[in-house]
Amino acid sequence: MNSNEPKGRTLSSLPNNPWDLRVQFRSEETGPPFAYRPNELITSRDAVSQIARRLGVSESYLIVESISSDSDDLRQLVLVRGVPNPVQTAADLKLMGFAAQLNHVFFAHPMSNPYPGGGPYPGGGPYPGGGPYPGGGPYPGGGPYPGGGPYPGGGPYPGGGPYPGGGPYPGGGPYPGGGPYQFGCCCESPCGHWSGQIEAPRATSAIPAIALSGAELSHRKATGATCNVLVLDTGSWPDIVAAGATINPIAQAAKDLLGTVMVGSDPDLWDGDGNFVLDPTAGHGTFIAGIFANLAPGSRVHCERGLSSYGDTDDATIASILLEQFPPGAVDPPFDIVSMSFGGFCDADDPPIAIAQAIATIQARYAPPDPQSRDLIRERVVFVASAGNEGSCRPTWPASFEHVIAVGALGPSGPAWFTNYGPWVNACAPGVNVVSTFFDLGPDARFDASDFDGWAKWSGTSFSAPIVAASIAWEWMCRGGEGRPGDAAAWLLDRPGHFRYPWLGTVVNPH
Repeated sequence: MNSNEPKGRTLSSLPNNPWDLRVQFRSEETGPPFAYRPNELITSRDAVSQIARRLGVSESYLIVESISSDSDDLRQLVLVRGVPNPVQTAADLKLMGFAAQLNHVFFAHPMSNPYPGGGPYPGGGPYPGGGPYPGGGPYPGGGPYPGGGPYPGGGPYPGGGPYPGGGPYPGGGPYPGGGPYQFGCCCESPCGHWSGQIEAPRATSAIPAIALSGAELSHRKATGATCNVLVLDTGSWPDIVAAGATINPIAQAAKDLLGTVMVGSDPDLWDGDGNFVLDPTAGHGTFIAGIFANLAPGSRVHCERGLSSYGDTDDATIASILLEQFPPGAVDPPFDIVSMSFGGFCDADDPPIAIAQAIATIQARYAPPDPQSRDLIRERVVFVASAGNEGSCRPTWPASFEHVIAVGALGPSGPAWFTNYGPWVNACAPGVNVVSTFFDLGPDARFDASDFDGWAKWSGTSFSAPIVAASIAWEWMCRGGEGRPGDAAAWLLDRPGHFRYPWLGTVVNPH
């Protein structure tokens, strides 16, 4: 095996074209569906020889990429490419006692794309079950919410409560499985992605918007303290205008807003495949950076590109980037908060092993002073992730990790109809028609791409998550940056008296 083997996927190797040929979907006929990279496997380094022996080839036939920088530890995970049947190979390696898993694919979480199903979402949808929610809905029970609503029980929510059955959501209420959304409740078909292989969507779901007015902008002011934020996304474009375009005052306002927080960024490409059409998830990172600029002034935001402009990424890529951004040896972490607006399902709903190891490694380096502490939110580095838009209680990753704050979406009158939910969701925030910074593209842009003036309106849990992350950053900066960011997160989410939606967690609405 080459001692100078390459490390994971790099920025230059991240694709910028439709994900059809690089994503495989597991059929519902064999269990709950999920997406993965064809012919790729994540396993421990000492299992590579077993893979080669099983295939009847030499180890040099396989392409082995390091996920972490510790290339000498045989227990460290590696990405193995060129495996003809990774599903069966992973199963065989597990029986032999090795850590092994497919390289699961995750997607960004704006509404309407980039998920399969022709949908915008699985099930011919927009969501599985023919509804927006399984059961025939838009919420099971005949709704628009079960119970005959606008929300069941004569509500605003079923049972006279906020949710059906007198309880949270489940329990005779609005979602399939009888509840209360326990694991295994509705997380068989029709929950989850439809797994048909189709051509990836080629149009953005972002909508041109006018600039935020003075009343709509946050009135928060920088406190003098700083919070370092890592946004794992499509990168960002702090210049707002495309090369050769002339900036106008509206777009200049967006550029000025981003300039208050941006300290570094990979480029957010608007047209990776060169067809002069705005890619489906292009501008996603720029939009999220604007949320931090508005809600967490004084923060220092770095946007690392971990998603393609078509919205896909994978376990090995994200884990490799995380470990690269948090190198060993530092007393203090380079980032206080990590924001991740992507996710997906995994085989057997097991957690993705590479991201799991990366987050555990980072948290262990900056462990709480009290080794007896069991409060997983009160960490030195806070991870926040979007819960997803499938209208499902099936756990998505990385949001479902105990060390990650999972965020669902709210609409104008309560939970957004598309949001995922369940006992693993910690918080919820506005996620419908959120307005933030975007591209101002030149005359070469085709279709709706030329309509943007530096601002866009977008929906999805993709944008609920950074609202929560920015609120945590703001709270910590208001404390002078003292203590742990996780203490600010715990205060924001766990404090008695804060309003909570059952199975969507604490409401965070900074306006």
